Amino acid sequence: WNPTSFGFELQEYDKGVSLRFRHTGWPQCNAHFRRSSFCWALLLQGLKDYVEKGKVIPFEERA
Repeated sequence: WNPTSFGFELQEYDKGVSLRFRHTGWPQCNAHFRRSSFCWALLLQGLKDYVEKGKVIPFEERA
């Protein structure tokens, strides 16, 4: 993952909380970038499902 970095920001609103996630510093759009993007999307969707619906998907059943 070197030289990349990632982080997040939380912001509270009247109706909830916003999570802004970033993973920056990629030197090129290569296979590792694409794989990482896909994995982050799965993880963040899982977090959303858990926070909003209490839904937990076991690791073995994730796409």
